[in-house]
Amino acid sequence: MMNQLEKIAEKLRERGFDAAVFATKEDASAYILSDMPAGAQVAIGGSMTVKEMDLQTKLRENGHEVLWHWEAAPAERPALLHKAMNAPVYLASANAITTDGLMVQIDGTGNRVAALCYGPSTVYVIIGRNKIVEGGYQQAVKRIKSVACPSNARRLNLDTPCAKDGNCNVSACKASMCKMFVAFELAPNGKRTQVVLVNEDLGY
Repeated sequence: MMNQLEKIAEKLRERGFDAAVFATKEDASAYILSDMPAGAQVAIGGSMTVKEMDLQTKLRENGHEVLWHWEAAPAERPALLHKAMNAPVYLASANAITTDGLMVQIDGTGNRVAALCYGPSTVYVIIGRNKIVEGGYQQAVKRIKSVACPSNARRLNLDTPCAKDGNCNVSACKASMCKMFVAFELAPNGKRTQVVLVNEDLGY
């Protein structure tokens, strides 16, 4: 699997991204903490990967201010999401990545994909091996709708078809998380996007 991750990292570099491969989430965490500017404010998108790595705790222990709407009261979240868009550093994951380095994201609110495309000058996208798909964009979307969305819908106790039986039914979905898809054909201009590939299963 490490060889496959290294090949994906090379494809990402061809697309203009920075890319690094790590055997464990601990190694990946140590790299991220050492790589980012000391004391920088860090925003986090909705990410089970970040939560499983406990990066929010490690960042604070290293002297970083952390902005994360998951930790805020509902009334405070809109302002925090806007503030996160202007943070110098942003952490997120990807919902899927193809073997040729195409990252695909899904979002319901748009804050996460917006920050990955524009705003923060340094972005870290942390991707576990379970997010890899063979094939192109359509296979990435299939993975997202059959694996990531049902898991997230159940976590959030959403009344969606995928939460009930794992099947996507757009016409019957009243609380959809699938409102926008973004595929990163190339790295966005004007910022550094560091993709961190980890040889462990992380997130959904």
